[in-house]
Amino acid sequence: MLASQARLLEDRLLSLVTRVQEIRGLMLIDSNGLPLVSTLGSRSLEESLAAFGAAATGQMARAREDLEMGPLYMLHLAGRDRQVFLTPLTSKVVLLAIVDAGAAASTVELHLLGMCCDILGLLHTAAGAEDEGG
Repeated sequence: MLASQARLLEDRLLSLVTRVQEIRGLMLIDSNGLPLVSTLGSRSLEESLAAFGAAATGQMARAREDLEMGPLYMLHLAGRDRQVFLTPLTSKVVLLAIVDAGAAASTVELHLLGMCCDILGLLHTAAGAEDEGG
């Protein structure tokens, strides 16, 4: 991913974390379980979450096929101490959010889905620049 596009993506993620205080961190991961862009600031946490996110995304694909659910928009895990949301953006990129345990899932989902179009535009621009050799 181009450095300038990565900075733009990180700015978008930071903007949402700043606006919605229940969202503690956001990251984009690739299909291989590698962190692409993150607001978390902890490399070990990023690597752990990215690996988890890639595995969970694989399970989402299996559920879609086995359960004939159609396209899946989001996976939501709720625990005592936090919530995790996974939103597939493309076949190669997933948005992962770490959220306060008490946050309203519907509100978080709206914010995450609302941001997807913006992120997809930036990913598309980055992919076009890479195709041109930039």
